Amino acid sequence: MKTYDSNETRKWSWLKRQKYIPSSNALGDGSKIGWKLIEKFPIEKIIHDEKNYPNKILMSSVLEMTDEFYPFGFTPIRINTERKLLDGLHRLKFAELCGLKFIDVWIDNNKN
Repeated sequence: MKTYDSNETRKWSWLKRQKYIPSSNALGDGSKIGWKLIEKFPIEKIIHDEKNYPNKILMSSVLEMTDEFYPFGFTPIRINTERKLLDGLHRLKFAELCGLKFIDVWIDNNKN
């Protein structure tokens, strides 16, 4: 995780040349609530089914992230121990759109 200035922005021309963008430490590492941080987790190993995901994807929101990307708000996505996506579908779609190969994840060990 990385410390970013909350006003820092990155343009699409920079984003599309990255394979990995360290997430922001703005929310901490998740250890206080029982999550384990894994940095540079392979995106291809994340399992997600958009049909069964609780929030529907809004591509307009994803595209807004590419217009002016604020690294300060780029926090890890959350997956369970089976690598299924629990939170962060828009951030994951953004990462895929940018061509990233890795993303930071919190692994949630809770059974709920």
